[in-house]
Amino acid sequence: MQQKISCHLIAGFLGAGKTHFIKQLTANKPINERWVILVNEVGQQSYPIDQLKAQNIAVKTVLGGCLCCTAGLPFRVALNEMIRDNKPDRIFIEPAGAGHLDNIKTLLTGQFYQPIINITPTQCLLNTAHLNDVTFSEHESYLQLIQQSDTLLIYSGEGVKQAEVMADRFAKPLTILQGNKQDSRLLNAND
Repeated sequence: MQQKISCHLIAGFLGAGKTHFIKQLTANKPINERWVILVNEVGQQSYPIDQLKAQNIAVKTVLGGCLCCTAGLPFRVALNEMIRDNKPDRIFIEPAGAGHLDNIKTLLTGQFYQPIINITPTQCLLNTAHLNDVTFSEHESYLQLIQQSDTLLIYSGEGVKQAEVMADRFAKPLTILQGNKQDSRLLNAND
């Protein structure tokens, strides 16, 4: 029997650093693994497609709305194509900032994907700017994203205290990222 594909949902509001974090992880990808990245929104950063292709990493963007809502069918088609064409060991899904994680998790743990995908704990990336701005930090969608995540992440620095408060508020574990190879430990800890 073939081993299930590890699926990592990396959530966070637009500008939280999801793409930066995933790019950081790709820099430390084991040479023998095949990875795919499915992106739902295009933020300020983009993926270096040619460079990642050389590392055996495929990237596909699904536009047209939230993966779990308006783009549900395009998301499933893109995911199915990525699995069929790339036979990945890991899938990274970067949903839109206000994506409904519970809906995505329900889809990925449903009868079709459950036999082939092992969804790891959902990680929500926080950042200082959002935590210091009540427009974000008290917004219903922002709080829902945190509530529906399994773990919270923040890069070390000035926002750690606010992130600790948010983690305590929602009883979520918080990992402080260092921005280096050490952060790749999160991949194996969640398999």
